Amino acid sequence: MRVPHYAARSLLALTLAGLLAGCGKDSTAPDAPFDPAGTSSDIEGMQSSFDSPAMEGYASATASISAVLGESPAAAAVRAAPTKALVAGGKRGATAYAVTLAKAYRRPGGGGQASVSAAAIPAEYLGVTFTFNTDSGKYLPSELTGAPEDGVRFVVYAINPISGVPVEPLVEVGHADIVTTETANAITVQVLLVSGGVTYLDYSVGATGNASGLTLAVSGYVTNGDDRVNFDLDNQLSETALSIDYVLTVPTRGGFRLAIELGATETTSTADVEVRGEHGRVHLSGSTTDGAGALDVEVNGELLAIITLSPDAEPVVTGAEGQALTEDELEALRNIILVVGAGLDFFEDLIDPIG
Repeated sequence: MRVPHYAARSLLALTLAGLLAGCGKDSTAPDAPFDPAGTSSDIEGMQSSFDSPAMEGYASATASISAVLGESPAAAAVRAAPTKALVAGGKRGATAYAVTLAKAYRRPGGGGQASVSAAAIPAEYLGVTFTFNTDSGKYLPSELTGAPEDGVRFVVYAINPISGVPVEPLVEVGHADIVTTETANAITVQVLLVSGGVTYLDYSVGATGNASGLTLAVSGYVTNGDDRVNFDLDNQLSETALSIDYVLTVPTRGGFRLAIELGATETTSTADVEVRGEHGRVHLSGSTTDGAGALDVEVNGELLAIITLSPDAEPVVTGAEGQALTEDELEALRNIILVVGAGLDFFEDLIDPIG
């Protein structure tokens, strides 16, 4: 079996690849308990929902938009925009996104306190539309109308795929409206990305914080015009621990669902990932302490394999009762690695605690 690039760097994936090498599928054997091709297609559809000219333009502009908004909750919400890397990166993508949120909302010199006391949007920018100036390489106020009275608008542009900056002459591909709702100790920021009358991204970020940590909730949807992903991303962050609960669903793919729950300290890591849809259900769960632990692999509610991890030895793979896997079970496990592992980059870093 050809080992994917991600597996070549993983002790766990290498071990599984060795176990599965040369195990051809018996055409007379029962079908695998899930449909690899269908599941792979659903994962690709989830990822491609983030691909559109409007999303490319917005992603490229987030740093420039944040620079205009300064150290404000609105700027933090712009930097908190979910991207394709969140769903393509599995555990690593989810934790990287959570760290991005923490950095975006952490007040300089304020420990774990969220930046929720400053004005969400500078008052002088309310109702203003900003356009990109190619001479300065910055967004500047314009005379254009249409911005929300209680928010601000930024025009986004087609991007040069090589340089990652707007092409010249500028080609508008949409606009991002940013509005806020404020209370005494919390701020919610909503971002709408619209192109040609179609909303390609609609998300809100709610932040509360104190000296001990941050609570951040990101919810909304993204679409490429064909597929759509609804997301609810809950984060609990402190100086010493991380806890996240992410759920993403694809209504255009029969409700295909990805759920990720992670907990981590400097030495321990727990992970629970479920992929569920019309083509079957795969559930991966495990925990490690200083590199030692175990991973359970379930398919359609049935325990397929247990992978025991050790920092000083190769992982040991057994069946639900501790027995060696049958050829059909090996084939099913191989499909899980190729589809779920490669699609979500889960196996590669399950055994790595989050530092």
